[in-house]
Amino acid sequence: MCNKDLFFRSFGNGKPLVILHGILGSSDIWVPTARRLSANYRVIIPDLPNHGNSFHTNTLSYDAMALEVARFLHRNGIENPVMMGHSYGGKIVLTMATKNYIDMEKIVLIDITSERGKSENMQNLFEILQRPLPTFSSFADAEKYFQNLVPSPSMAALLVKNLHRTGGVLQWRCNSQVLAFQYEEVMYPVGLPAASAVPLMLLKGERSDYVTATAVDMLRLSFQNFTLAEVPNAGHWVHADNFGGFVQALEQFLK
Repeated sequence: MCNKDLFFRSFGNGKPLVILHGILGSSDIWVPTARRLSANYRVIIPDLPNHGNSFHTNTLSYDAMALEVARFLHRNGIENPVMMGHSYGGKIVLTMATKNYIDMEKIVLIDITSERGKSENMQNLFEILQRPLPTFSSFADAEKYFQNLVPSPSMAALLVKNLHRTGGVLQWRCNSQVLAFQYEEVMYPVGLPAASAVPLMLLKGERSDYVTATAVDMLRLSFQNFTLAEVPNAGHWVHADNFGGFVQALEQFLK
């Protein structure tokens, strides 16, 4: 793994709260949430390896990512944070908790559990990364192109956020090769602590199919202070589909 530090954004002061984005995400997606919480917390949002402005590696494995995030927190003196993760980021948080890499004040999982993921939910995006990228004249042209390939405008916008202009040409900013050909690692299940007293909230979208009853029961067994909250009118991208409902449930848990 690379020894460089992760790119990150920071908002506010107070107790640390760290947000880990999902696969193909980046820190800028979580800026509205960070600003909302920054009155009471110092909110830190890193770009995970292979994403955004952070360095690239040759793996997407949860063990490797958990270790990189733990190193990032230690290097930057971030102690006993609230750890919040969406999707891929949530599984990284669970891996960190299971391996006891850091002390955590609370955990927030956003529409993800420890179970194996459903590859059909994301496979379309990874297949696009495997294709040669056309020459686009603008980000708007790229978004129109992606809208013809994915089922929703939000997924097209997610792909556009992974582009940047280099030498006048739009190219992938993310590590497209690792993401395209090692995406199966993202689907792997992760372990859970035998028993943890850290308060954990699972925040799921009402319309999402990422969270099963079996997985909820497994979390309840591992975390004695377990809370389940459902955000109405939201799918897997809970924070984008119903920001008000998402923040309301989040702030209630953080009190």
